[in-house]
Amino acid sequence: MRRLLLSLLLLLPSLSFAAQERALPWTGAGANGEEIRFDPDHLERPAILLFWATWCPYCKALMPHVQAVYDAAGRDKLDVYAIDIKDDGDPVAELKARHQTFTLVRDGDAIAARYGVIGTPGLFLVARDGRIVYTRVGGSRPEQVEAALRQALGLPPAVPPARR
Repeated sequence: MRRLLLSLLLLLPSLSFAAQERALPWTGAGANGEEIRFDPDHLERPAILLFWATWCPYCKALMPHVQAVYDAAGRDKLDVYAIDIKDDGDPVAELKARHQTFTLVRDGDAIAARYGVIGTPGLFLVARDGRIVYTRVGGSRPEQVEAALRQALGLPPAVPPARR
């Protein structure tokens, strides 16, 4: 009985946000210290919230797939916020070196806590009406995440690497 109770308590942080259907508003600092506001009640287009860290190998594997979705959708049809968490690296230099064009949000630990993100990468797709329509589940391969994002956004499937 104690093991069951302990297991349930360990699942609570992830279940608490999974049950939440709407994104939460937040304010963060951009690459140059400018204020970035995310208000799910007033979105102009869908948004991906990507919680990442410069040291995270899973983030490094996932981010090119998110960039491919961003490129396929177009910047006028999708926003991508790369929310840097649990990091003491240089996220500006890292995004530049990776040729990733996301909107950087620095020091996003407080935002991650609001969303129940404990590890990296965390990813949420927020529809224009503020609903969370996709959440990356731990263990999802980057290709699976890209396919799910493309489907949710009504984009064509990715072209296999041999044909790119």
